Amino acid sequence: MKVRQHLIKIAGLALLANMGAYAAGNSTVTTPTTAAPAAPRVDPVQTNAPSESDQLEQKLRAGQSRTDYRSILESNGYRIAAINQDKKDYLEYEVVKGDRSYEVQLDFNNGATRASEIDVAGNMWRADATERMLKDANYRHTRPLVADPDGRYSDSRYIKAWNDEKDRLEKALPPSLKVSEYKSKIESMGYKITAVNDRDRDHVEYEIAKGNNSFEVKIDVDPTSQMAKDIDVTSNMWEAEPTDRATDRAKARTK
Repeated sequence: MKVRQHLIKIAGLALLANMGAYAAGNSTVTTPTTAAPAAPRVDPVQTNAPSESDQLEQKLRAGQSRTDYRSILESNGYRIAAINQDKKDYLEYEVVKGDRSYEVQLDFNNGATRASEIDVAGNMWRADATERMLKDANYRHTRPLVADPDGRYSDSRYIKAWNDEKDRLEKALPPSLKVSEYKSKIESMGYKITAVNDRDRDHVEYEIAKGNNSFEVKIDVDPTSQMAKDIDVTSNMWEAEPTDRATDRAKARTK
């Protein structure tokens, strides 16, 4: 459990950090049809402050039983959107607060009452109810919440495949090409460019989608030659509306 949780947490925190850095250095966002949601504002004075996920982890450490953890989440303004897994030695929630969602991962060694390991990670593959809560602050479950028997939305199920695909994309998109060449390369791999989050002389950022996965492709450009200097592929923590619609349609087809 610890290795899996560590990998997921690293990926989630790295993605959140990328989004924060982008928000601090860029002021405009455009998409082909609908403006992408603004990335959260980052106050430079507070960059060393504990992240929201770290703060939540600390609060959860006060719990003594499974029911305590749920109470702590709800008393701190988190809505439990889904239970991804509920086993004797492991419990995983998807929770929503404002425009963010997280996975809360709780290990119980040998079925202990109190969690032996607590991790709060960025939520990359979201359950349907999580998506609805993010879009509608008034959404409530219409029936009692139960664990998904197949753990379909637990990030641990997809993180290796996601990392493999990320590496494949980065290898297929080498630097030193003209910006215009990347669009055809991306499309030749079966991806659709669903949004353009940034297009300047020195930086271009695409959102791309295939199936129910989406990525951000960030291209640093030499403003003189218009050749790419660096390519970075990350996942989307906040998808633009066209990207969200594309992945939702793919998800619906697989049900």
